[in-house]
Amino acid sequence: MKESLDSQASKTFPITLAIALALGVFAAGSEELVISPLLPDLSNSFQQSLDILALSISIYGLAVLAGAPLLVPLGDRYSRELCLIIGLSFFFIGTVMCAAAPNLAVFFAGRAASGLAAGVFVPTAYALVGDRVPYEYRGKVMGLIVSSWSLSLVLGVPIGAFIAQSVNWRWTFWLFAIMSLIVLLLVMVELRKQVAAADLETRQAREKTGSLWGALKIDRVPVYLTVTFCNMLGFYGMYSFLGAYLQSLFDGRQSAAGLLIMAYGIGFSMSMFTGKLADGFGKMRSLFWVLGGITLVLALLPYAPFSWIVLIVALFIWGALQSLSVTLLSTVLSGCTQTHRGNVMAFYSLASNFAVMLGSALMGPIYVQFGYHTVGLVCALMTLVGFIISFSSYKRERSIQKCKAV
Repeated sequence: MKESLDSQASKTFPITLAIALALGVFAAGSEELVISPLLPDLSNSFQQSLDILALSISIYGLAVLAGAPLLVPLGDRYSRELCLIIGLSFFFIGTVMCAAAPNLAVFFAGRAASGLAAGVFVPTAYALVGDRVPYEYRGKVMGLIVSSWSLSLVLGVPIGAFIAQSVNWRWTFWLFAIMSLIVLLLVMVELRKQVAAADLETRQAREKTGSLWGALKIDRVPVYLTVTFCNMLGFYGMYSFLGAYLQSLFDGRQSAAGLLIMAYGIGFSMSMFTGKLADGFGKMRSLFWVLGGITLVLALLPYAPFSWIVLIVALFIWGALQSLSVTLLSTVLSGCTQTHRGNVMAFYSLASNFAVMLGSALMGPIYVQFGYHTVGLVCALMTLVGFIISFSSYKRERSIQKCKAV
């Protein structure tokens, strides 16, 4: 029976589209993260200080926040594939602008266009998985898409940095532009297949789609958006200063810190396997167990460096649990509604990215004044709030199901 379900999932969600979405998320994640190692080269090229070039990171993040509510809801009303094409087109144009930028203004504009595109593409990809894959085994496919984020950290950033060091930083952006063009072509091929198959009932349902803010009235959506915010706030507050903390432990050796962070990235890539396990165990039940595990890891991680092995295992477990939490939250939210799914995932993107922006800002003073141990405790408490909310929601759903059964 399980094999037939997996087979049905692969038929429902074409492998071409799965590859396109995973590759698109990989490109978006890589372009977002690769700026950090490229900053010195960009500074020399544009004859500007590092702090000025670092604004390109903020510009990208703000554009991501703007892209989700502006364009993702169009997928509910018209077509997810069309929304993906719009996002990928912006991404291609923005990346080409960065690669060919004659001055800093054009480079910043390219970063804004790329960020806007990422804000459209990623939540729409999650919503499309929700459309095509039945909820019972959606975690497997969603886990595959989410794992692409880890590959951008483990592979995309090092490859981009290597190309910049070996040739020129512009070729890093040309590589991502080519990648986005390939994804665009794959999505266009899939769109051509789906136009004829789109049924009248689905189109009529999308025509009844309400406003963006109406999605917040749907049962469970505000709850799991709050859990998403708590989870990502705890994660990014902790992750932002992980590299600095590890360098302080190993006398400023970036190579040692980089290898240890890679253990986290490898753990994060496990979502393609752990998502399938969560399908069988139950997504809402898995979520609060995972958040409980993350709470413990964040509180105890600063005490792990007494042993290399313990530290590597702790980082791997953290990565595996964090990727599964992202998979589960995106899957649960995608299952709250069909006609408003794009709107819900737009809010999911907003909650995640807003928490990412706040995480480093709030934890920075705490790290400087009190150290990484205190950061771990505060981030663990934030995640604990998400655990309590998710556990309460699970118990409530169980009670409702029991009442219906009676």
